[in-house]
Formats: sequence, C-alpha cells, structure tokens
Amino acid sequence: MTRLFEVLGMAVKANILVSGQTRIKRALGRGEKLLVLLTEDHSRNVMASVAGYRERGRCKVIVLKGVTRNSVAVHLGLGRTQILAIPEKNGMAGKIEELVTEGVETNE
Repeated sequence: MTRLFEVLGMAVKANILVSGQTRIKRALGRGEKLLVLLTEDHSRNVMASVAGYRERGRCKVIVLKGVTRNSVAVHLGLGRTQILAIPEKNGMAGKIEELVTEGVETNE
C-alpha cells in the first residue's frame, strides 16, 4: 500500500491526479479517458455517478481494497475524498493498475 500512495503522491505533485466526484464527472464529460479509483468505503452514489461512463468505455474503475477516505486524507492531503482519477494515457495510470492488480475488485 505504501508504494501505491507514493505513486499517487507523485501524481498529486505533477498535478495530474483529479479528486472529487464533481471534477471527475466534469473531466469525463469533456471526453477524457480516466482510470477511476474508488476507496473501499465509497458510497453507492459515487459508483453510480461513473457507471455510465464505464459502460461506454470512457473510464476504468478500480475499487482500492484497504484504502479508505481517511487514508487518502492522511497520505495525500486531499481531504476525505472517496474518488480519485488519473488520465489513462499517463504512464502512472499503468503503474497504479499494476500495483493494485492483486486483491482488488475491478469494474471495467
């Protein structure tokens, strides 16, 4: 989990990590393809907000087991957000997918 937060921290510093439901829906609405990351304690409403985009192939959705809203706040300083995203075309997206492959539920 430490390595995941290191990569996410680099994405924050590089200003490529999108956080929060409103910002992510806005980016998806502009046609950006995103890797969407949900905390394990996300609400059904948050999952529903990106479900249509996932079904149309506009994003991949990964539920991060062991990552909570509190851990996002502590490790990334982003507040208690339950949804994060990174552009799929960015190399960090591939690294994040690789890091979370084991022990997660993916909804592609």
